Amino acid sequence: MNNWASLLIPAILGLTAGIGHGITAHHQDLPFSLAEQVIESVQRDSSFN
Repeated sequence: MNNWASLLIPAILGLTAGIGHGITAHHQDLPFSLAEQVIESVQRDSSFN
């Protein structure tokens, strides 16, 4: 069970943090979601190559 706990606990914490970020961003009417920020930065990095 110790092996499962080392995978399950970080997964639950990450999921909770992601959901919390999404709720906070939605309530504060932030202009970009986290996914849009990642996509924009990846596209910007690929355009430099």
